[in-house]
Amino acid sequence: MFKNYRNYFKIPNLQNGSSYNDDIYILGLFELSTKWGVREEGLSELAAANLAIEHVNKFQILPGYSLKLMANDTKCDPGVGVDNFFHAIYSNKVVLMVLGSGCSNVTESLANIMSYWNILQVSYGSTSPILSDRNRFPLFFRTVAPDSSHNAARISFIKHFGWKMVATFNLSQQPFQLSSNRFVRELEASDVYCVAMITFSMENYKEQLRVLKERDTRIIIGGFSEKMAPKIFCEVYNLKMYGKDYVWILQDQNGIWWENSKECNTEALRKAVEGVVLVSDYNYLSHNETAISGISNIEFEEQLNISKINVSKHAPQTYDAIWTMALILRESTLCKHSGYLTKFNYNNPDMVKKFVTSMASLKFIGISGPVKFDGADRIGNSILKQLQNGNLSTVAIYYAENGFLDFECLQCSNIKWHGGETPIDQRILKFRLVTIPKLAFFVVFGFATFGIILSMVLLYFNLHFKKRHAFKLSSPRLNNFVVFGCILVYLAVVFLGFDQGNAFFDINQSHLCTIRVYLFSTGFSLTFGSIFAKTYRVHRIFTYSATSLIKDKLLKDKQLIALICVLLIIDGAIVLLWIMVDPLKKTLKDLPIEINLENKGLAYQPQVEVCRSENTTGWFVVIYSYKGFLLIMGVYMAWETRHIKIPSLNDSKYIGICVYSVVSSSTVVLLLNFLSDYTTVSFLVTSLSILASTTITLLLLFTPKLRAVLSESDGENSIAQSMGLKIEYNTRRFLIEDHREVLYRIEVQNKVYKTELETLDKEIARLEQLLKSSTADSTGKDQVCKGIVFLPVPISSQFRASWPSTHSNGFKNQFLSEKELHEPPNEQKLKICDRLKGFFGSIPSMWMFNFVHEKTIGDGVDKNEKRETKSFPEGCIRSEIIEMSPIRSAASYEVGRY
Repeated sequence: MFKNYRNYFKIPNLQNGSSYNDDIYILGLFELSTKWGVREEGLSELAAANLAIEHVNKFQILPGYSLKLMANDTKCDPGVGVDNFFHAIYSNKVVLMVLGSGCSNVTESLANIMSYWNILQVSYGSTSPILSDRNRFPLFFRTVAPDSSHNAARISFIKHFGWKMVATFNLSQQPFQLSSNRFVRELEASDVYCVAMITFSMENYKEQLRVLKERDTRIIIGGFSEKMAPKIFCEVYNLKMYGKDYVWILQDQNGIWWENSKECNTEALRKAVEGVVLVSDYNYLSHNETAISGISNIEFEEQLNISKINVSKHAPQTYDAIWTMALILRESTLCKHSGYLTKFNYNNPDMVKKFVTSMASLKFIGISGPVKFDGADRIGNSILKQLQNGNLSTVAIYYAENGFLDFECLQCSNIKWHGGETPIDQRILKFRLVTIPKLAFFVVFGFATFGIILSMVLLYFNLHFKKRHAFKLSSPRLNNFVVFGCILVYLAVVFLGFDQGNAFFDINQSHLCTIRVYLFSTGFSLTFGSIFAKTYRVHRIFTYSATSLIKDKLLKDKQLIALICVLLIIDGAIVLLWIMVDPLKKTLKDLPIEINLENKGLAYQPQVEVCRSENTTGWFVVIYSYKGFLLIMGVYMAWETRHIKIPSLNDSKYIGICVYSVVSSSTVVLLLNFLSDYTTVSFLVTSLSILASTTITLLLLFTPKLRAVLSESDGENSIAQSMGLKIEYNTRRFLIEDHREVLYRIEVQNKVYKTELETLDKEIARLEQLLKSSTADSTGKDQVCKGIVFLPVPISSQFRASWPSTHSNGFKNQFLSEKELHEPPNEQKLKICDRLKGFFGSIPSMWMFNFVHEKTIGDGVDKNEKRETKSFPEGCIRSEIIEMSPIRSAASYEVGRY
């Protein structure tokens, strides 16, 4: 692309044995050593300069002059570099130009003073953008391309893939910031928009990376040192800012910094840098092309006579810098008298101005490629490399002369993107409000309406049959509160589906959030508060007052209703405090972004309306804890009353099922909070689970009562049935004849009879003994009568409580509760009832019957001993019937009372 300028300059072939008249000097400042020792790269740069001096003199680029190099070591120290410069100035040799240095800080210090001495300075390795300032450094030039010289290559690469939006991420140091500012200006001129210019320090780079991620810019131009690169990309890995959605374009630091890092493991760092694009100088000649001196890159490295490992990357630029000076000096001597350059004076600016003018039009093919200057900076070719599988692969070469980005060069590999698709610069984000579909809303609305109608029907039955025994025992007033609570829950579910897509009337959405919370909370308290209040009353009757009458006023309906009102007041206080301290507001929650498959640059941001406050979780924890405590207390009372056999009173089994359904529904609702992205599914499952648990509660409480009423098997005899009895023809009978109980009672009766017989035998023997020893006179008779202790005659079988028999020919007196015609009706009825109440209950054990038997006999003997003896006619025996008072069940009394 560039012609060989040997013909242009009419450079003769190499002539041996030529002699030169005048010596002219160039001061060369190199970094030959550092505080750590000798710098091998500096030695290769010095060797390249000497090689260029040799070639210039041999080719007679400066006829009549011999070019000499005065080399010094700056040690990359500005003070040492300036000191070496002044030593050269005040020597007996005139310095026409200064070569160097390779350290930007040393070069900057020297460039500040060159204008005072009218000396042209050419650097071979300083890339600081500060040196591009022509106002501060008018006599400075460099053959190394600065970071800003690759801006054209970066912009061409960006436009090749159609990216319109990029972001810069630079270290907050002057060289990187200046380069970034110039790059942004060139971007704007090329119709590429810079979304963000983010600078960071070594302390806050993590925070600034998060800011960059929030900007959602995928094409990032980085500017930072080799030392910071591993730290940054370890954080890039943590933030997942790599892969198919991101492209990082960096300045090549010529170091393998991604091989090791203290911030993260090597594998993580390699994943983060995979696909990173690095831009650097292209310091090589094209295929089969030679430099102005007639040598190729391979011949150049051979003539350096230095190990290839130690050759500096700036050695070719050093060689070209000497040639640049020689060609400028040659052009300034044209049409001038012999010895013109020897007349150079530090105080005369005319000659240096000609040097600067010549630099603006200079161009030639150097060993590092085409050499051309734009101001102080060289316009050189750029090479773009990509990290593929941990190795750098050349993907394109940018030729600055014609602005051509070549992806088809001989050494170029195909560029590889994650997923095989070119990343996009930034998605156009469109917001879309997600509402509940009308079909889903009407389905839930239909079920809720059915639930409300069912509640009204059950309320009608409860009011209509409230005097029937099945409903009366179940507290119809409290049942009304249960129905009202369920209706409120059904209404809350309807309000749950109200959003902007299903709002049939104008209502403040924030107020709607509060209404939902209060309806759910109040409905729950009314429903389960009433159920648990009924259970509490049964619990008090049958647990604490089994042997005495209950005089607790809390067991009346009015007091239980007051207890329910307390629960409602607590609900209202919690909701009111919530509204005053941390009110609920309608906010929009972002759902996962949806990508348009046809246009990947277009993305949709779905949003759904949610009710939120600053501490929503805390308030719900308070409400759930309060309701959970209520459920626990209800379950406890249901467990305590589980053995009560009166169906109309005991709802413990149904309460357990109701609590189970509520807990299951609550668990489903909590789990669906993690699936809130699926709005329709979440709404349907949440609503239907609440509706199902509410309907189950209603049906479990009212279905048994309705069945009892409609089947005409009312619960008037439920108390007797709970005791194992049934009423037929106004007579209580056993529901089931238990043969074991019959056998137990026969054994007990047998023992009673044997004991009575033994007592009678003893008494007869004693009386017979007295008769034998007494005389037949009247006095004796009186004494005998006075000495007789009258015992109770065994109770007649018609008055004794006889026991049931399993044999038809056994005891004649069966256990019967029917009236007998020869007994008075009232007395017979009273005795039978008393006896039944004494016998009914659980099956007695053998020790209990022994205890009763011994107690009865013992009591009878004590009474006979204490009874006063009276005179009766001979043979007259007094009989007394001892009746045992029946024990009335306090629980049965209370059931009848309430």
